[in-house]
Amino acid sequence: MSDSRPACHRWVALALFLFTASAVAAAETETQHWISALDRQLVTRRGDWTEDRFRYGAVDHLHSVAGGAALEVKFSGCAIAVRLGGQQIPAYGRASTGRLNFSVDGGTRGRLDCLDAPREVVLARGLAPGAHRLRIEHATHGQMAGCRVEGFWIWSEPRGELTFTVSGEKNGYLVDLRTVVRQRGEPIRSTLSRNWLTGRCGLAGLPPGEDYSLEVQAAGWKPSRIDAITILPGRATALGPLFLLRDESTVLHRFRFPALNRAAIRRPGESFRARFLGFDAVIDRVELTRRVGPAVISRRLPFQEDRAAAYYYDREVVAELPADLPPGVYDLSVAVTGGRRTGVCRSPRSVHVIERYPVDPVLVTFGHLDTSGQYQAEYLRRLVSISNVIAPDLVLNSNAVNPAYISGAMSGLEAPYLINFGNHQFPGHEAWYGDPVNLLDLGPDLCVLNFGHPWHADRTRAAALLASRADRGTKIIHAFEANAPLALLDRHAVSMIHDAHGTGVKVADLGSTPTRRIGKSNAASFRVVRFQQGRVKSCTYDGHPTAPYPLPREAASPLRVTFSAPNDGARRSLVATITNDYVESFPRGRLTFVMPAGRYRTTHGEIEQTIDSDDGRYSVVTVRIDIPARQQVRARVEPDRG
Repeated sequence: MSDSRPACHRWVALALFLFTASAVAAAETETQHWISALDRQLVTRRGDWTEDRFRYGAVDHLHSVAGGAALEVKFSGCAIAVRLGGQQIPAYGRASTGRLNFSVDGGTRGRLDCLDAPREVVLARGLAPGAHRLRIEHATHGQMAGCRVEGFWIWSEPRGELTFTVSGEKNGYLVDLRTVVRQRGEPIRSTLSRNWLTGRCGLAGLPPGEDYSLEVQAAGWKPSRIDAITILPGRATALGPLFLLRDESTVLHRFRFPALNRAAIRRPGESFRARFLGFDAVIDRVELTRRVGPAVISRRLPFQEDRAAAYYYDREVVAELPADLPPGVYDLSVAVTGGRRTGVCRSPRSVHVIERYPVDPVLVTFGHLDTSGQYQAEYLRRLVSISNVIAPDLVLNSNAVNPAYISGAMSGLEAPYLINFGNHQFPGHEAWYGDPVNLLDLGPDLCVLNFGHPWHADRTRAAALLASRADRGTKIIHAFEANAPLALLDRHAVSMIHDAHGTGVKVADLGSTPTRRIGKSNAASFRVVRFQQGRVKSCTYDGHPTAPYPLPREAASPLRVTFSAPNDGARRSLVATITNDYVESFPRGRLTFVMPAGRYRTTHGEIEQTIDSDDGRYSVVTVRIDIPARQQVRARVEPDRG
C-alpha cells in the first residue's frame, strides 16, 4: 500500500525530522542550552572514554566500560540533565548495563542504572544561581558494565519533564522512536527517545505551561498521541503507558502469496494466483485497494478457486484483473465466511499493476544502510521519496537489518521492490519478506533471483529457480554477497548481480557472459541502473567508473519535491517544485497530485493518468516530467477548461 499521507505532508514531516535531528543546539534558548559530551572545553574526561557512534546514528557520544571513568562538566544554571546514548541493539553488541554515580559541587549524590534509565534524566534541580560542576562516574557491578553519554541539558529557570513508557506490537523489533512535543500545535521539541530494553522514555527541560501534546512516531507502527498535557515547573509529569499498533501496510494476515518479496506484477486484463488461510470457509470476495492520501481506489476481482491446490487451511484462487484497472500498488484482500474463520485475509502492497512490461528497465539500488531504528528509517524514507520521483521499474535493497522499520519506511514506495537480509539481520525477517531465496517475474522477459545467503550456502534452490526461467532474456541476481560462482552466472547468462556487502571493485564485469557486478560503495548513496537490450547501459554517477549517486544523511536531499500547499485533495490548483542538485538529469520523472474530482491539465510535462476515488470526491493525477540536471522545474496541475 502506498503511504496514505499526502506527499506534501510527508515532506513537511521530513523537514521537521531533518531540522530537529541534525542539531540538538537548534532547541537552545536563552534559558536552556546543550553541552555535548564531546565538548573538550566544558567536559573533562577522567579515565577511559571512547568517542563512538551507532551505525549511522544521529549523533556521536562517549562510551566507557571502565570502572571509575568519569566526566566533569562545568555549567551555569539552576538544573542539569544527562542525555544518554541509545542502548545497543541485538544485531550489533552488548547493552549498557553499568551504573552512573553523580554529584554536583561535591554535595548531593545520586545514582542511575543505565539498564533501566530513559534517555534523558534530571540529575539536579533547584541549584543556586552561578557556576557549578557536575561529576558523573561510571561504576561496574559484577559483570554489568557500560555507559553511553551524549551530553547535558542545562537550564537557568525552573523547567519540567515528561516521563512515559512505550511498547507495541512486534515489541522485540521496536528499538527507538521519535517524540514530538507541541504546545498549542507549535513544535517545541522533536528528538529520538526510548530505552528499548525497558520502553522507558523521558524528555527534560520543557517550559512550564498547558495545552501540550505528545506524539510518538516509529516507522512501521501507527503514531500515538496524548493531548491536554500540563507541564509543571520543577517536577516530572508522568504519562500513562503508550502502546503502538503496527501499520496495516506492513502486516501480512493469513496470506501465503502474493506478498512482500513475492509480489504479483501484472498488466490490466491478466490474472494471478493467490494462496491464503481460508480453511473450510466460503470465499466471498477478492479485492484490490490502493490509497493515495484521502483517495481510496478499489476493485473487486472475478476469481475461480483451484480446488486441487487446497490443503487443510490453505486455499488458492486465480483472480483476474479488470481491463480498465488503473496502474498502481495495491493491497490484496480476500473475505471469507465460515464460523470462527469469518474475516479478511490481507496482503499489503502485494499486487503491482503496470501499464506495460519494461523493455529497457530502470532500477534504483542501494544497501547496507543499517536501518536498525527510527533515525535510520527516516533516511530510508528519503530514498523512497527520491525513488518515487525517478519512477523506476524496480527497487533493490540489499543487506538490510530490522524488517519492522524497513517495511514501514518503504510502505510509501510507488514501485515494486525486493529486499534481502545479511550479516546484521534481525532474526525473524521471514515473517515480513518470506524465504531468503525467491524469484520475481517482471514480465515475460525479465526475472530477478533474490538470494539472501552467503554464496557458500546451499545454492540448489537458486540454480533451480534460474533454470525455470531459461527463456528469460534478462536475468538479474539480487544478492547479499557478490562472489557467486562464475559457473552459475555463465550457465544462466545472468546480466547483472547486485550486492551490498562484497569486497573488490564495485562495478565490474564477471565471467564470460559477462555479468555486470553492481555493488554498494557506501551507506550514504544509491544507484540508478539503466538497461538497454538486456544489458546494463549505465549504473554510475557523473561518468565515474564506479561512483554511486551521493545522498548525505545530514543534508537536504539533492532531488526533492515541495508543493505550494498541502497535497490533500482540497485545492483545484497546485504547484509542485522539483529541485535537482545532481549533475545528472532524470527523464520521465513522476509526480502524484491528489485533487478534487474533475478534469485537469498540467503546465509542464504530461498527465500520465487520472484516477477517480471510489467515493467520487478526488482525482489522483500523475504527471510525467523530464527533470534537467542542476535545475528546478515546476508543474502546475489545474482544471482543464478546454
